[in-house]
Parts: sequence; C-alpha cells; structure tokens
Amino acid sequence: MPDVNSIVGSTLISTLAIVAFSIILTIVILFIVFRFARKAMGTDKASQQLLATGVPAQAKIVQVQETGTIINGMPILNILLEVMPTNGQPPFQVWVRRRIAAYQMLQFQLGGLVPVRYDAADPTKVAIAL
Repeated sequence: MPDVNSIVGSTLISTLAIVAFSIILTIVILFIVFRFARKAMGTDKASQQLLATGVPAQAKIVQVQETGTIINGMPILNILLEVMPTNGQPPFQVWVRRRIAAYQMLQFQLGGLVPVRYDAADPTKVAIAL
C-alpha cells in the first residue's frame, strides 16, 4: 500500500508548482497588455519625450484604418499623416497608431489637420500633439 504522506506531499508540490506558474504567466500577460495599451494611448516614454522635445508641425490626415482593437470603448486607429514641416523641408508621410476617444473622432477626419511633433533626426517618429 502506498505511503499516504508521499502522495499528499507530491500532490501539494504539484499544486504549488501549477499555482506559481499561473501567477508568473498572469504577470507576464498583464505586462504585455499594459505595455501595448500605453503605447496605443500615446503615454509611453518615447511618445512623451517626442511631445516634449520634437519639432512642431501640422499634419494632414490622409487615411484612417480601424485596427479592430478597442480599449475602454475607444478604438485604436492606424492613421496615415502627411507631415508638413515649417522649416521648408518637403512634406513626408508616416503611419501613426493612436487610441481615439469618442469626443476626438471629429478631429480625425480625412483631410483634417492635426498638430504633431516629429523627431528631426528620424522623421518616421511622429506623435500627435492632442
């Protein structure tokens, strides 16, 4: 007959291992989700630094695409912008991903202008300044 203490001990160890793995997996998934959400909202460090130090310009909205992702009832959109630098450089186009609140939807219509900031060293880095 098997020893009851060894069965209980191995079951307890297995249960603790499963619980520990579940907690670690949950933490990793939450980290990834929150990181994605911060980037989509424009509150990540790179966007904040770009808004603080980037070159101001106006951008025309050329195209808007829904990504199918919704965070807190607000859709994440891919927006193609034509950035028009004020320093005489030619306009350039860049895609920006942004979460848009319902009250901001009218500001993101095709042909509309939005204030942006871009990195002069890397014009592909653009943040909408709204």
